[in-house]
Amino acid sequence: MSEHIAEILRMIQNMIAIGTIVAVDHANARVKVSINNRPPSRWLPVPGMVAQNFRGTNHLRIGTQVMVGSPSGDPANGVILQVFYSDSLPTVSTDGAVDTVQWNDGTTVTYNTGSKRLKLHSSGDLVVSAAGAIGIQCDGDLWLNANHIHAQEGGL
Repeated sequence: MSEHIAEILRMIQNMIAIGTIVAVDHANARVKVSINNRPPSRWLPVPGMVAQNFRGTNHLRIGTQVMVGSPSGDPANGVILQVFYSDSLPTVSTDGAVDTVQWNDGTTVTYNTGSKRLKLHSSGDLVVSAAGAIGIQCDGDLWLNANHIHAQEGGL
């Protein structure tokens, strides 16, 4: 009887656990997680930003803390339920009015709901392309500041 209770307790403890990503397979959108210094899990699917009308990429990194849920308490069935900030991967902004996406090279997209300002910073070239027309319209001033400004008709 006590071995059944021990098995039930083990299953309950495995149902939800916090671990750290120790291996990443970006091509197949999966990671391995270590929980409580145990050997790494099997490859677990990375939660995706997927809907009927769009798909996004969410590459997790080694060292990221995650919450793993294991149906029936079996870690072999584990899935990542949540991703957490950590000391090694802290939040990008501490201002509650600012939402930011930041890549490793410093490229950022920031929106401040307080000032209603959207800012895009590219650490390299910024290319805007469209199958149709591109329009720029604003109620305020339009500023261009560059070493050289080129305008031409008929394409590049």
